[in-house]
Formats: sequence, structure tokens, C-alpha cells
Amino acid sequence: MAVRAAVKEEADGTTLADGNPAIPEKTGTAADAVAPVFASVPFLATALVLIATAARSEIPAAEPEEPARNPKLLALEPNRWVKIHQQSGGDAVRFRRQAHGGSCFDSKRGRLILFGCDTHGKDWINSPLIFDPVACSWSRMYPDDDFKTYKVNEEGLPVAGEKGDHPWTMHTFGTVVYEAARDEMVVCCYDEHLKPGRFTNAMADLWPKVRRHPTWVLDLEAGRWKALECQAVHFFPFAAEYDPDRQVVVGCSSSGIWELGGEPRQWKKVCDKGAQGWHNNMAYDSKNKVFVVFGAHMNSNDVIQYKPGGGQSAYRIMPTPGVRPPKDQHNPMAFDPEVGRTVVLVDSAPEGAAGGGGAEGARTETWLYDAAADSWTRLEGADLPFPCGMNYNMEYDPGHKVMLLATGDYRHPTAVWALKIRLGEQARSAD
Repeated sequence: MAVRAAVKEEADGTTLADGNPAIPEKTGTAADAVAPVFASVPFLATALVLIATAARSEIPAAEPEEPARNPKLLALEPNRWVKIHQQSGGDAVRFRRQAHGGSCFDSKRGRLILFGCDTHGKDWINSPLIFDPVACSWSRMYPDDDFKTYKVNEEGLPVAGEKGDHPWTMHTFGTVVYEAARDEMVVCCYDEHLKPGRFTNAMADLWPKVRRHPTWVLDLEAGRWKALECQAVHFFPFAAEYDPDRQVVVGCSSSGIWELGGEPRQWKKVCDKGAQGWHNNMAYDSKNKVFVVFGAHMNSNDVIQYKPGGGQSAYRIMPTPGVRPPKDQHNPMAFDPEVGRTVVLVDSAPEGAAGGGGAEGARTETWLYDAAADSWTRLEGADLPFPCGMNYNMEYDPGHKVMLLATGDYRHPTAVWALKIRLGEQARSAD
């Protein structure tokens, strides 16, 4: 079954909404205001304490503030990719999207976060890059650290920055995860391509001094990095995802499936079976309580499902007897709880064209995977007019109920697209 859809691009690429609403001032009770007057009179002071306590007990605890919303994203026409921002000369923050970098969505603040770098001795981006879908603007958490600040500290950890409190630049692939219960970004990777003799010798003096490549976590409230003390498990070049039901991070590599959890946090192997090849991506299907893994470096359209807690028997390479997407690798991928499907973007070349996703006329198709039925549906017409290539930068925004996708490469400026999916709705054609 095909769902008709279309692509739409904002012609001017400008901001879609105004800034955040003002934060209301704190208020108190009348008893708070008059307390100092009666504090010196014992009887009245005691009575006042009782009144104040009763007054406060009737006031419910304040709910956490919801992030601001963008009205145009809330009202987005369904089943159409819409470009909501494209970087230009007037932007305060500009950068080339890093194909080897990953992403996550900070649901507490409503922000898309990119982290990771193409490295190879040519790029040294090591700051998280943050997109605000309300203001439609980018910000950088801190200036990228000069390579001159790169060192190995007394603990044998690779650090950067004047204070030595940031991680090195690195490939991250699909291993950047937002751990909602801790309000942290977890990076389950280190960059083997920085190893001397691979793509660069820039680290020739530093690399041999490293005693431990840690799992890095970023406290998003404080903006502070921390290296976990546990023995790290790295998912280079694979993927990891968060399980909000059990509040653990799950990583999948060729060596098996691992979980990061407990107190203090430790990596624990839970399944000996893992990814088929590398350049996979994964998503957690919260409706069916399974992890979905797709793609491989040799190009594949097989799906792996893993049901947490089930051990070896919970791992399945799915038969998927019906229609499938084209075979591909390093795909944008995220779960949409509104429609109960995993969304995967797949590069597709014109029939008969050589070069696959890199061929002339190649496009990106949008596919929806139903884990319960083990079936695929193509969102026909919801193609992007270019191939995404290596891209781990699509995340679900629960506040706006849309997919957010960052695109861009050496030839095209960094842009952000949004897609609101509604099954069963017809969309007008692209022309």
C-alpha cells in the first residue's frame, strides 16, 4: 500500500516563529508578605506559620515548563517534507554538516543536537551544535577547541580545551543518544580513524599515551562533560539508542548487543548476536517494545529486531516477505510514536543507473516500517530531491510531532527539514 505525499520547500528559508514566551515571575502567598511584621510576636508568629503551611499545601507542585512551540510546525501540512531553515551568510552560526556525526533530540528543551565530526585530520569540530525549531536557528555550545589544546590527562583520558574538560573530535555515527531520565547526552564511540597511520598522523604523539577511551556523557543542564568510570564499550561504526521504558542505553555492534545502566553505570552484554556488517542505524519502537536495526556497509534491506530482556532468542533477522526499500547503509532513522512506525530514509537511483545513491538523479525515499507486521510502506511522493548519503541526523520531535532532518554536504549548505506523518491522508502532488 502506498501513501501519497509531496515535498514542499520554504522559499525564503526564514524563521517560522517568534522567540520564546516570557517566563512568569515567581509569586508567593499573602502570609509570605506579612511574615516579617509578626515574627517578633510568638503567638502571632506561630499562627502565621500554620496559616502559611496550610496555604502552601493547597498549591500543587509546579509542573516542569514545557518547551515553547512553533505554531507553523504544529500546523504543518502532513506527508510533505518542508525545509524550515537553510544556513546563509547572515547566520551567526554556520558549519558544514558532518556526515560521520550523529544526533539526538533533547526533549526537555525541545532541541535537535548534532555531535560528531568527519575528522581525518582535516576537521576538528568538537562542540555540540544545537538547532532550535522554534527560533529556527543554530547555536554552538562552545567554540571548537584548537588542536593545540588536545592532550592526554593524568588519568590517561583524551581531552581537549584550555581546561581539558571536553572530549576530542570524533566520528560518532549512530551512537549519540539522549538519556531522558538523566537529562544527558551519551556518546558511545571513539574515533578509530584518528589512529596514526589510518587517515592522519596528527595524533602520532598523543595516541600512544591514551590509556582509556571512555564513554562520554554531557550534562545538558550544566553544559558539562564527564567521562564515565566504567569500562567503555564502543560502537564504531555502528549505532546505539535509548530505551525509555527501562531507562538504559542499548548499543548494537558486530560483537553483540550491550546495555548501559545501573548505578554506577556499567556496560553489560545481553546478546551475543549483533549487527550484520557496519554502517547500521537503529531505533527503539516504543509501541512494540523492540529495537529495529537497518542497513549495512555492503548495502542491505534486512531488518533486525531485538526485544529487550529476551536474551539470544529475542534477536531475529526478519523474513519481511513483502515489498522492501532499496538496499542501503548509514540511513537517517527514527521511530514516530504517533503512527507507530519506524521511519527510514533510503537513497534511490533511477532504474538502470550506475552508482547507486550517488548516481545522477538519485533521490531519497521515505519508508515506514511496521514492526508488528514486519512490513514496509513507502510514503510515495515524500522524496527529497537529492540523496542523503551518510546521514545519522534525523530525530523525532515529540513536542511538534514531526521528524526533523539535518542535511548538507560540501556542495549544499546545511538545512533542516520537517515531516509530519499522517497515515491514510492524501496529499496534493508536488507540482
